[in-house]
Amino acid sequence: MTHSDDVTHLAECSACRQRYAANVVPFDPAARRNREHEFTSVAARLERERDESSDMVARYLRDTPTDEWSRLAEMPDLRNNAALEQMSEEVRRRLHRKPREALAIANLSASIAESLAPSQYPSVVLAQLRGTAWKDRASTLRYLARYDEALEAADRGEEAVAPFAALEHDRAVIRLVKGLIFSHTERFDEALSIFENCRQVFREHDDQRRYVQAGIAQGIVLYDTARYADALHLFRDVLHDAIAADDLESQARIHNNLGYCATHLSDFVQANIHFSEAIAKFTDLGYSTEVPRTQRGAGLVLIGRGQISKGLKYLYDARRDFTAVGMTEEAGLCALRIAEVLVERGDDSEARALTQAVIEEFTSFGFDDRAIAAIVRLRDSIDVDGATVESVRTVHDFIEGLRIADQNSY
Repeated sequence: MTHSDDVTHLAECSACRQRYAANVVPFDPAARRNREHEFTSVAARLERERDESSDMVARYLRDTPTDEWSRLAEMPDLRNNAALEQMSEEVRRRLHRKPREALAIANLSASIAESLAPSQYPSVVLAQLRGTAWKDRASTLRYLARYDEALEAADRGEEAVAPFAALEHDRAVIRLVKGLIFSHTERFDEALSIFENCRQVFREHDDQRRYVQAGIAQGIVLYDTARYADALHLFRDVLHDAIAADDLESQARIHNNLGYCATHLSDFVQANIHFSEAIAKFTDLGYSTEVPRTQRGAGLVLIGRGQISKGLKYLYDARRDFTAVGMTEEAGLCALRIAEVLVERGDDSEARALTQAVIEEFTSFGFDDRAIAAIVRLRDSIDVDGATVESVRTVHDFIEGLRIADQNSY
């Protein structure tokens, strides 16, 4: 049975209406009929709000300076279900491109949801609105690696929906985010338990997309805890589900994960097949940044497992494709990874040529002078007395650190 994300489902599904009503009122046929009528009326009202508020949030965000978005919480036009739905969509759209903007919108949404009058909607609708808003805030904070705050937001969201059996699916969506936070903070047993529970709920509610997502998350935890064979088997099962759902993006990510698992299990033929499938599917999707990231990851893992030639080919391809999509910093960092291998193999001339190319690229794009100076020193050390793998890696990590610091500055 398919559940929507709002009270419309309750208006249409007698089983869930009875399940919800049984938790809040004694059995009374007349009261039950009134409650069913209430749900139907509310569902119609929510649809009217959506029709009347199309693109309202996008217009407000566009016409208001970013640092003033918080004051939009007082705008009457935005204090309703339709506007909060639009905010959730804006968070989703911006999360991977502009995460700080996504967080600002999620904060706005949580502020509005928490301050709605109890009389504005039935309690189950208010709970769902608040749960979604806190879930969005938890997702953005997790993306920004602010895990303590993310967990607090996820807890707030779960507390909002927990009293309502009819919102079991909403609670599972929030708990999926919570599980991801646990996996990032190495609370692996708790994460696995949550993902198992979420998969069961998503299967019961015929939510195939999230069922696959939870399976991927569970497999990643198994991989991170070095249970490579278990992760491989799970990813294979989830791949069948993703194919059945015609979910091409999940298929690409699963193939990527299968490639990592196969590499650690020394099945390099299968690893190469899976990495190639992932790259092909990301290419078909037009995910121009995912292709070189997959190539880079494949290259590093293969090199780490002693497959130097195959690994270098992936790294060179990644550098080429990072350059093609204008990701100059990523291309430069990839070149330094290649230089590590070249220095270890004694190919100083090629390593020097790569570092010189990175200097020119970074200079042309006006990158941080400290990064350029570090690479110049590396190039000179290759010329004078030969650089070591450790010195190349130190420069790479220094530049990576500068980038992370810049991304997390406010």
